[in-house]
Amino acid sequence: MLYDTHYRHNEALSSEALGTLPAALHALNAGVDDCRRAGKPIDRDASILLLIRNLASVAERSAPSTNELRLRCAEDRNSVVAGSALLDIAGNSVAGDAVAKRTFHRQARLALASLAETIGLDAHDVRIDTDMGGIAGDGTTELRHADLSIRVRPHSFLPNSEITFNRCRDGEHAGPVQRAPIAELLDVSTFQRRLTATVGDVGAPRLAAAA
Repeated sequence: MLYDTHYRHNEALSSEALGTLPAALHALNAGVDDCRRAGKPIDRDASILLLIRNLASVAERSAPSTNELRLRCAEDRNSVVAGSALLDIAGNSVAGDAVAKRTFHRQARLALASLAETIGLDAHDVRIDTDMGGIAGDGTTELRHADLSIRVRPHSFLPNSEITFNRCRDGEHAGPVQRAPIAELLDVSTFQRRLTATVGDVGAPRLAAAA
């Protein structure tokens, strides 16, 4: 159902009340919603264009130079790349939150690949897959090797057990399920010690020999 209101027009014509960045941004976002409900093209609506110009003007008043902003933006991006969202998301269900689910499982795959390389599993012998679990599920990312299986979930009913792992024989589960907190996936030496203590020496040749 399409219907029009004059909210966005009032905001655009009274922009002196939108002198802060949060106020200007809120007015623009609400105006875009207002415009969409009316079925009007956003890129040609006069009120939206005025609200965009007001937002740009407010942002320009106290902002550093463009070069400084670009440097800060690059530093922030590098911090995000160097960090991990796994710890922030872990312990919470991501069912219904597609962005959090994709983020968690993408980073879980990267962490498992790094772990496999560090503990000496040949990349050709390792398969890492994700089952997203549907809308109502949290999903699971699993590293599968002929001698080892490691599964990572964002949420577990037991505390500090987002990781479950066990020995395998010829790719089939063969040993008792062990549990570990998600933090250990980012601390390879700690997790490697846990693997050694529970499933034996870690590394493709040693695991195969001990199987």
